[in-house]
Amino acid sequence: MARTQQTFENDRDDPIYVSVEPWPECFELEPGDKLTLIWNAPATGDASQVNFINERELVVWPNGDIDKIVILFNGGPSDGRSWKFKHSVTG
Repeated sequence: MARTQQTFENDRDDPIYVSVEPWPECFELEPGDKLTLIWNAPATGDASQVNFINERELVVWPNGDIDKIVILFNGGPSDGRSWKFKHSVTG
């Protein structure tokens, strides 16, 4: 599996919210904040799927070997930067 990474940066004037599934961990990104995910992507297919809930909320589903995913917040550890969140789809 190839190592891959995906960075989400908030370039808006208001906070955005990124939920990383299936754990789930939710991160609030203030303007200028960056959230980086690093993991082993699958050999074929999409490395991740991103679902937009609305203009300020998104859900990221990394694919592949995600047991040892590394989550960085502004280039450093993300410990203490998230809260448990479970998005439910209705309808």
